[in-house]
Amino acid sequence: MTKPRLLTFKRLRIAILLGVLAVVAGSTYYQVHAMANWSRPLIMTIYPINGTGTAAVAKYINNLKMDDFADLARFLDEEADAYNVTTTPLLNLRLGRELHSLPPAPPARQAGAFAIGKWSLDLRYWLYRHLSTFGLETRHIRMFVIYHGENNNKPLKHSFGLRKGLIGVVNAFALADQNAQNNVVIAHELLHTLGATDKYEHDGNPRFPEGYGDPRQDPLYPQEFAEIMAGRIAVSRNESEIPDSLDQTLIGEATAREIHW
Repeated sequence: MTKPRLLTFKRLRIAILLGVLAVVAGSTYYQVHAMANWSRPLIMTIYPINGTGTAAVAKYINNLKMDDFADLARFLDEEADAYNVTTTPLLNLRLGRELHSLPPAPPARQAGAFAIGKWSLDLRYWLYRHLSTFGLETRHIRMFVIYHGENNNKPLKHSFGLRKGLIGVVNAFALADQNAQNNVVIAHELLHTLGATDKYEHDGNPRFPEGYGDPRQDPLYPQEFAEIMAGRIAVSRNESEIPDSLDQTLIGEATAREIHW
């Protein structure tokens, strides 16, 4: 009799998971459509996390202030003006408290739908445990920035932004001279939560034409600006550079359409 009971429990667990996913999907559908309305400002709360547990990173986080992220709101307002979006400000920034737990890591790209769905629920449960919310509110983006110390120029883990849930996770360097470039990554993931897609090739270079700051420029290279969803400035057909700050980035026409500007 043990085996039938195990099968029944497994089916019940799957049914509960599917039921929770259905509730989340319904709420997410409303959330996504509400974000297409730019008549009111967005809220984004940034939560720093010490990714290495070192004293140097802890000191950096302790010294963070809103001014360190001010370029994010300015960038969005300036770019919106080019597309005749008149709401000002478009983004109300908040600096949340430091969190002392890492969010669950995303599954491998080849993972199946069930694994991805389970991870999505795990992420929301992690959100609930630390912030008492499942992330179903409209117009409130939560950006978790995991700070790392110097790591001998090794690349950081991939950052991500989720439109479903309005959640972003950014891996960043806990170095004052990296603040401006950290904001480029945060802006990129912020736009992912609003529906923008990546505009770079598999080798990391910007995809032509939508990944170029000005695809009509003559001569085409070097480009002056990076399209924010490409994340790099094309200096030749097969070479690109990381922008120093948001001053070297812009929101291109394809991205503007995706976020309903």
